Amino acid sequence: MKSNQQTLKRMIREQEASITDEELFMSSAFQRYQTALAKSATGRYRNGLQVIMDWEPSEHAHVAYTDNYKIHSNAANSITQSFPSRYLRAQSLTGLTGHEVGHLLYTDFTSLGLYLNNMAHGVFYPDMPSLAQVQYQKNIEEITEAVESKDKATCLTLSHCASTISNIVEDIYIEARMCEAFPGIFKQGIQLNNLRFSEQIPSIQEQLDENYNDFSIVANLIIAYCKAGTINNISGYRGPYLDYLEECIPYLEDSLYSDDIKDRFHATNHVLVILWQYLKPLIEKTKEELERASETQAGESLAETLEKEIKGGLPLPTGKGGNLPTNAKKGKCDAGQTAPMDAKTPDTRQEDLNEASEVLREEGGRIALAKTTTILDENNPGITFNSQYAGSGYENAAKDLFDILNGIATEKAETQYQQELTEELQKAADDIHYGNAHQGIHVTVNRMPSVSNEMISQYQSVAPALLRASRRLQSSLLPLLQDEANGGKQKNLLMGKRLDMHTLHREDGTIFTRTRLPSDEQKLAVGLLVDESGSMGWSDRITHARKTAIVLYDFCRRLQIPITIYGHSTGHRGVELYSYAEFDSVDTEDCYRLMDMSARGGNRDGAALRFVAEHLEKRPEKKKLLIIISDGQPADCGYSGTEAEADLRGIKKEYEKKGVITFAAAIGEDKEQIKRIYQDGFLDITNLENLPKNMTLLVKQHLV
Repeated sequence: MKSNQQTLKRMIREQEASITDEELFMSSAFQRYQTALAKSATGRYRNGLQVIMDWEPSEHAHVAYTDNYKIHSNAANSITQSFPSRYLRAQSLTGLTGHEVGHLLYTDFTSLGLYLNNMAHGVFYPDMPSLAQVQYQKNIEEITEAVESKDKATCLTLSHCASTISNIVEDIYIEARMCEAFPGIFKQGIQLNNLRFSEQIPSIQEQLDENYNDFSIVANLIIAYCKAGTINNISGYRGPYLDYLEECIPYLEDSLYSDDIKDRFHATNHVLVILWQYLKPLIEKTKEELERASETQAGESLAETLEKEIKGGLPLPTGKGGNLPTNAKKGKCDAGQTAPMDAKTPDTRQEDLNEASEVLREEGGRIALAKTTTILDENNPGITFNSQYAGSGYENAAKDLFDILNGIATEKAETQYQQELTEELQKAADDIHYGNAHQGIHVTVNRMPSVSNEMISQYQSVAPALLRASRRLQSSLLPLLQDEANGGKQKNLLMGKRLDMHTLHREDGTIFTRTRLPSDEQKLAVGLLVDESGSMGWSDRITHARKTAIVLYDFCRRLQIPITIYGHSTGHRGVELYSYAEFDSVDTEDCYRLMDMSARGGNRDGAALRFVAEHLEKRPEKKKLLIIISDGQPADCGYSGTEAEADLRGIKKEYEKKGVITFAAAIGEDKEQIKRIYQDGFLDITNLENLPKNMTLLVKQHLV
């Protein structure tokens, strides 16, 4: 067994090295881990919140999104996959989970839906913006004239652009709230993603070279500045895009950390007015689309253009805001108390990003930062997060990932081990000479490499009563097994070489004694062979057999008695053996495999008996006990009647000479057939209450 455990550990180490990101992040263990983090942050332990990992390498696939019930996270997204180590990639995915949790906790979905719905109908909610500058007043007049005339192209364009800008500012708000409320693993993941995200936004010159539309360029500048406080301007561009950004910043900063979502709607409305000249080309393009396509198709075309060019953050939740808790809708923490953001200073945001940079640098292989410049050289009010942060990060993140990785590797290694074990068993089956009665019959060994959750659930539902029977059996046999190990004097025996002078008066003849020396070696190994022919389905025979197997397996494992359990039937390939429990099994799932026991086809008992007897005979224990559960009706093509029964008796005698004691168990009325075939009595396993007593008598009879 020690050798088997060492082999399994080696296989686990090999599997850990070969596990891919897709296998790790798509595993149920990693999804459960992310779900646990999300439930812990939201307090939604009973409401079905679930994190589902996807793997879509496509450039246009969503990074992450939520519908308020499930969080979908694409582990193959370019930001996550750009990190140099698996640990950082896991941190990145945790940051995505934290981002979506932020929406669930702090985004007011009802107000957001009202805002975008009004904008789609040409109405600025909560009110029309007002700007003092003459050029912007002219923009307001033009917008008002267009929306009052219900111009579809204008309303559609305003709606999509408003959605883009409001998404940006809402992302910054909820991430700030998350970093303040959860200054550990969520904060670190969010910061890492923002750092990498800001590095991947194209420079102004690159956007110009790629012919981005004007609105998209300014939107990208807004994103970069809000997330990192800097923009990628490696070419030293100085032009109107920076001027427009400078005009937008005061409105954005006033709203980014406000707990009232209407402040962010105000900011978005002002940004739309400021950028009106850049919206006009998009409106003209939308008009052209409307002339040759439906409104829906025109909207999809505009959305595709913006999504392709604007390197925006994650999409807002898709809806069902009405089902959110009231405190979440109003931008409150899950404790139900308002938690306003602290005052901001320009340096703390950069300090947070520097902290993320240090984490990234420690992992090595960091992508070089692009050269950047601040957007304003003078009078820059800046953007900040919580300046009161005192935490040092989540200390168990690496351990969490290691545990998950080790769990997946263990599962794969155990599956591989079971497959190799099955191959060894099949080779042993092929090497056995089964005798003339089974000439030309092929024996196939079937063993499940792993079990389903359904089988585990089934076992757990029936096991309690059966395991109580196992405990009664253990309590009656444990003293006997301890005596075998410790040695001592046995009294009241029917046979022996020494008389006990104090018991000569006994009428039952138990007057002999025997002295045993202590023994360290294990004396007993057990095999169980179950008939799984179709006739076992009658009168609950297979149910009684499964019940006995569960009790016997638990009994042997608890007392460290080696046990193997097989079922057998016949099919088109010949004899089918089903390995449920093995001496050398290293996983803990053999008890669940027993739930697969069922009535199947025919039965060629002799071949199955010889295989299991041979399997048991190779054990080093002095005593080998093979228990057969059958209805006493061998039935296969060319194998039945008295000849089949004679074959079974011959195999039984052959292996008894090799130390394998065969004992048959009967269910109810089958005992007469069992007696006729095996001759040495039977064990009635019909009554669960009597099973411990009957099993105790059997083991006592053949152990001493």
